[in-house]
Amino acid sequence: MLREEDIAIQLRCQQFICKSYMRDLDGEQSVLLFESERETKEVICPHCRGKVYADGYGHVTLKDMPVWYGMAQELTFVCHRFECRQCGKKFTEEVPVQHPGTKVTERAARWIQAMLRFKVSIRSIQSLTGIHWETIRNLHLEIMESTLEEHMAELKADGYRPRLLAVDEFAIHKGHTYATCVMDLETGEVLWVGEGRSKEDFEQFFTETEPAFLSKVMAVAMDMNASYHILVRKHLPHAMIVYDRYHMQAQFGKDVLGVVRLTEARAHKEKADALRESLSQLHGEDRKQAKEEARQERRKYTRVKRARWALLKNHDTLRDSQATNLTEILDAHSDLAICYAMKEEMCGLFNLRDVIVAESAWKKWFAAAKESGIPALVRFAELKEKRIDGLIAHAIYPISTGKLEGFNNKIKVAKRLAYGYRDNHFFFTLVRFLSVPFPNFP
Repeated sequence: MLREEDIAIQLRCQQFICKSYMRDLDGEQSVLLFESERETKEVICPHCRGKVYADGYGHVTLKDMPVWYGMAQELTFVCHRFECRQCGKKFTEEVPVQHPGTKVTERAARWIQAMLRFKVSIRSIQSLTGIHWETIRNLHLEIMESTLEEHMAELKADGYRPRLLAVDEFAIHKGHTYATCVMDLETGEVLWVGEGRSKEDFEQFFTETEPAFLSKVMAVAMDMNASYHILVRKHLPHAMIVYDRYHMQAQFGKDVLGVVRLTEARAHKEKADALRESLSQLHGEDRKQAKEEARQERRKYTRVKRARWALLKNHDTLRDSQATNLTEILDAHSDLAICYAMKEEMCGLFNLRDVIVAESAWKKWFAAAKESGIPALVRFAELKEKRIDGLIAHAIYPISTGKLEGFNNKIKVAKRLAYGYRDNHFFFTLVRFLSVPFPNFP
């Protein structure tokens, strides 16, 4: 019968030789003990190249790949300590299999990094290997940073310079905590991520990026809410600012169509409530008629209230029933009809590709909006007319932040998989890493 104490293991790693193999009674951990056989006369001081003498022993314990599932593997190395006879400095001999900056072996580090490339979660690797999650996270950060540096060095060597950029914000934590992201719209790669969304936070992008790298930028897409345009004009005076059409349309739907729709619906509700209150003072046919009118006003309130998505959608994409219902609502509400027509016309302006025609059309649109007399539409026109240059620029560079907004979904998935990230540096590096289309990565 084969007994464990009869098993002999002969392993050697440079000057270290395996002396024993130990396993706990529960079978949850195994340890290989290595001892150094290097002679003192073979060692020289790494600082002054002088002779040394032995000054005791030390030991280093490293996590290794598990032999099988559920049993953590450790390697313990008993090392010599030396002191230099000339400079007096002390040092311990190096363990050849140790991954720099960690307490794991080199092969374990490469194995973990390979699993991370295949998108295995840190939690899964921890349960499989028994290695601390922070060590795994540091290995992940190491491979991401080195890969990004090599990738960017290759791009710069090939003369890469971004031409079309997009800048936008995304949430990193609950409680209105945001980060700013800059993407190359032609390649889809995220060039920079920084904490915060203020002008001072975005200034870091231009501080950390070489001016020569941004010398060929022709246009930058952004929304109108942030103060990004101030810094772009300051640091990239040769680049055009293009305001995102989808943010413009979304704001029109919220600040104009939404406000007018709710105002019209509220008027129906107030009229219905007033008619119902008057029922106690009416009798006979008058009471019956007032009750029916109140019921009709309530139905109109419901129809207008539920018309939100029909008003926001393009007319060409509406189903027949939706188009008929919307037409009836617009026929009965003139202010809502005017705002809807202005929305359809505004969407068409983003399809113009002649600068002169686009400038004339935008000026006419803003003039008509201010002459409408509808408070929400007038207020929207007065605010957006100040940014007319960025709207006209869309005719020259028809770009938007749509690709960056789509990438935000990938960021949200990464946050959910990790239940959030406590280290913003790691998270921002991961965001950049996920945006790069590496051919050898799954």
